Amino acid sequence: MGDACCATDSDEADEAPVELWRIREVRAAAAAGAFLVGGFMAGASGGDDVQRGMFLAALAVGGWTFVPETLRAFLRGRLGVGTLMMIAAAGAVVLGELGEAASLAFLFSISEALEGYAMARTRRGLRALLALVPERVTVRRDGGEAEIDPEQLVAGDVMVVGPGERLATDGIVRQGRSTLDLSLSSPARSRPQRGHSCE
Repeated sequence: MGDACCATDSDEADEAPVELWRIREVRAAAAAGAFLVGGFMAGASGGDDVQRGMFLAALAVGGWTFVPETLRAFLRGRLGVGTLMMIAAAGAVVLGELGEAASLAFLFSISEALEGYAMARTRRGLRALLALVPERVTVRRDGGEAEIDPEQLVAGDVMVVGPGERLATDGIVRQGRSTLDLSLSSPARSRPQRGHSCE
């Protein structure tokens, strides 16, 4: 989950869900919890083989949320809490304590689910902020007007803002008079008049 904030070429990065149950880690944690409860219920009724299968399923589903990324991070020389949880779960399996291993995987999958939900909301918020920046900006340079990318703006440029256009950056109004709606929720209501400029 540590690299999720930087994803740019995946479907998850293109469409970050904000509903809790659309997060894959949340669904995995719920499934792991269901298998874990089923294992304890099977153990109470004397079904040892069913209990073992349920615990292994809970371990596999819960571990899916953190083991692959933990292994990739370990190969890059990075250790984290996921490494400790993976070692603890593996130790419990070696000792024959499948219930404890499944419980560890389930508990840590909950933290991964919450982190996945937080990251999804963060990606959505960042994209909403980036959408406020106009794709092109009109500036006065060399005695004329030219359209440039916002990244090409330099200190001292004079932007020409038309009706309904959004401001690409902060500035000082040097010429003209109008009203701007600077709220993030409704940038389209900005109404500077053509010819007004800010620097």
